[in-house]
Amino acid sequence: MLCLAGGLLAADRLLPPDMSRAEKQALLMQDMRGEVLDGRVSPDGAWRFATKREAVDPRYLALLLQVEDRRFWVHPGVDPLSLLRASFQLVTRGHIVSGGSTLAMQTARLLTPHRHSLRGKIFDMLRGVQLEWRYGRRGVLDLYLTLAPESRNIEGIRAASLLWFGHEPLHLGSEESALLIVMARHPESLRPDRHPQAARAAVARLLATQPAEGWVRRGAMPYTLHIGHAVHEAPGPLLWQWRKGVRGVFQTSIDRRLQGSIAGILRDTPPPAGGTWAVLVARRDGSIAAWQGNAGNDCSGCAADMITAWRSPGSALKPAIYGMAFQLGLLAPDTIIQDRASHFGGYAPRNYDRIFHGTTTVRTALQRSYNLPAVRALDMIGAGYFAGTLDAAGIGLKLPPNTSPSLALALGGVGITPLDLGRLYVAFANQGVSRPLSLDWPVEPAPGARLIGARASRQILSILGGAPLPKGRVVTGEDRVAFKTGTSYGQRDAWAAGLRGDWTVVVWGGRPDGTAVPGITGLGTSAPLMMHVFDILPESGTLPTDTMPVQATLSPALQKLGEKHGPQIVQPVNGGRVECFAEDGHVTPLGLVASGGVEPYRWLVNGVPLDTPIGITPSWTPDGPGFAHIALVDATGAGSSVDIRVQ
Repeated sequence: MLCLAGGLLAADRLLPPDMSRAEKQALLMQDMRGEVLDGRVSPDGAWRFATKREAVDPRYLALLLQVEDRRFWVHPGVDPLSLLRASFQLVTRGHIVSGGSTLAMQTARLLTPHRHSLRGKIFDMLRGVQLEWRYGRRGVLDLYLTLAPESRNIEGIRAASLLWFGHEPLHLGSEESALLIVMARHPESLRPDRHPQAARAAVARLLATQPAEGWVRRGAMPYTLHIGHAVHEAPGPLLWQWRKGVRGVFQTSIDRRLQGSIAGILRDTPPPAGGTWAVLVARRDGSIAAWQGNAGNDCSGCAADMITAWRSPGSALKPAIYGMAFQLGLLAPDTIIQDRASHFGGYAPRNYDRIFHGTTTVRTALQRSYNLPAVRALDMIGAGYFAGTLDAAGIGLKLPPNTSPSLALALGGVGITPLDLGRLYVAFANQGVSRPLSLDWPVEPAPGARLIGARASRQILSILGGAPLPKGRVVTGEDRVAFKTGTSYGQRDAWAAGLRGDWTVVVWGGRPDGTAVPGITGLGTSAPLMMHVFDILPESGTLPTDTMPVQATLSPALQKLGEKHGPQIVQPVNGGRVECFAEDGHVTPLGLVASGGVEPYRWLVNGVPLDTPIGITPSWTPDGPGFAHIALVDATGAGSSVDIRVQ
């Protein structure tokens, strides 16, 4: 006896059952109300979800065992009495009346499908005993509930109940239960969408053999078919979850009705030429309410989901820069700052409109998206500190290859996904605490990382609430949206990110292949669409606001940002190479730009003064290639100089 047991144990270990089919699961995504959003079949092409007996109506289980395996709880995987009955019927009637297969034997065949034959039946018997040995009767029942064929490519009771009836199997009616049982025997001939009369007749015959208990209703068959397949209303979130390894039935935080409404808006809104739209809507708790990664437009790369694509944010990171400067006590909203030509080492940024606006405040500079003040603020806090703080808060940035953070971050010289930009702006609504954006529902509280302080966050929202509105828009009071736009270099990306109440909306527009779209801007292209999305969102809560003291109450260090003394040559850059001579002999004058000091300026090139009329932008036309020494002297006699090479 001991040798027999050892032999069986060795055989079990050497020839384990193939569980790969049971492990390959599909993904079905539901919205926050349990409505089907989207789905994806398992790698072998089946709608299959792991199903436990606790998740199935007990009355279905009772009917299943009554019909398929009455002695399930007592036999070891093979029922000798059923085999004897089947053999007797075969001999006396000349054909198979019942197969004598137990649920364990049926499960063995579902795990490793094969043709009906005597050899196959013996294989099923051995595997049935092995399955009960390994997993017990409850485990075998769970496997059957996961693998039972239910017509088409639907397998398992949960998949069948959800796709055929539109609800979980915990609440199956009598006719629904009977239909699932008879379909498992004849999956195609009793397919209810193609052979409804045959299916209903089979259900009636099965129920007629059962005792007339309370849940078994006679007469009409009241089950109603649902959809029989998964809809496709959230392909982006579906792919995101699939790549994270999520399988089975997953209830998301997405509102299907809002998802559909935004899809309609995108269909009715012409996209940037040759491009498309992407819209992300998140709640203050970090749950994602709508995710439209593309608008279904016909363009190069438009099949891609842009919510997870890396794009240049343009000026959309400026609120975070100023927020960190507020947090560090370097600036305040009403600090006076200069918007004029400056250079930072070899970097000489300019405004989008190529106009410098002189003396302004940080508040106005952020609302109007002036570039030079933002670069100065980033220079004060440090580009490395800025990028590191975002990274520590879970907000990813993608730098160009072989580069480190630089002042170009202020103007979009970095990559970010709309998903991470949404997380950044949700942090402003959460008093400066960054939490992951998630599709989980109900929302699971997640620990946050401090991005900036609560007061700095309120100050940023107060400033953004006064940003210039898109053309034709008038928003006041509770409808106020705190928002920021961004346009990437070369007009490749148009952004708008805004907050109102508990809602955060991020809109991206452009061409997925990165081609420039002349004329697009964040304010003119994406902000109107963002406002349209806010129009359909329900009112919910208010944003934290700040009553920042006026400038007169600021400390002297914050009233006015100190300037560098003396004149500075902004262009050309010291040590730079300037191409002025074309191959056809044409010579391009070199423009000269200065800042600081006291005007008027005097320019000297190689010791020779330039004759520059007042009111005319100074320039110098070189007489040949070579090195040149350019000097600048202001009205007080202070000066600076640079050395360049002309080519």
